[in-house]
Amino acid sequence: MERYARFAGTWYPDDREMLRRIVDTERQSGNTVMGVLPHAGLAYSGRLIRTFFASLSPSVRRILIISPSHYFYLRPDSLISSSFTSSETPLGNIDTIPMGLGEESERCIQAEHGVEMFLPFIAARGGLSVSYLIISSLSSYEAAGRIAGSIMERIDDSTGIIASSDFTHYGRSYGYMPYGSDGYGRVAEHDGMVAGLLADNKAEEALEAAEGGTICGIAPAVITSEIARMRGLHGHAGDHATSADINGDRMDFVSYRTVLWEA
Repeated sequence: MERYARFAGTWYPDDREMLRRIVDTERQSGNTVMGVLPHAGLAYSGRLIRTFFASLSPSVRRILIISPSHYFYLRPDSLISSSFTSSETPLGNIDTIPMGLGEESERCIQAEHGVEMFLPFIAARGGLSVSYLIISSLSSYEAAGRIAGSIMERIDDSTGIIASSDFTHYGRSYGYMPYGSDGYGRVAEHDGMVAGLLADNKAEEALEAAEGGTICGIAPAVITSEIARMRGLHGHAGDHATSADINGDRMDFVSYRTVLWEA
């Protein structure tokens, strides 16, 4: 069963040459194996996603993408996987390994841009397979630990992980303006703090700090931070950006933060 490239031609180019100019990375020496990365259209997120793949460890042979659900309601702590065995991209198909966790829903994963934005990078890199999980929210830090443990039982050291997450969505368009007109600077400060907690594997504190906010992928990010702690990995907060860098709007914007863990 194949997942088709739903967002090609809209959220990113479907022209192969144009897309390669966005996703091709000059390989650097690096040991990155896990990351929190944005999932906006590639005009907004492409530069940040490239930092992960440019430094990806050669030991990684499979990428597990953990994404929130933007199109289907999921109960807290609910995991969605699928039986897809192939994923289409304009740069070629990717072997896809079912996770066998939670409930299977091809519709949910097919609809999700939070998994698709990374696929052209995986295809361009070559030699990588992919797996999918979706989770929208967590009831507690303890639930994050249980889910992280279940994931650990189904992956090995050759599996890299991407937590798919844009950070704070700020402004009237998002119904979230706790800092008033001073939002741009305050969001940068808050999101930098959350990214730092995730990088330090302080997943419980990160979950508390994000409560009541609009970080859409905090559940995947917290689970990934907890897996990093279990693996004994050390992280660092990486590059950041906002949608205002592209469209100039500092009153209604989305914040993008990255966290990278190395083996």
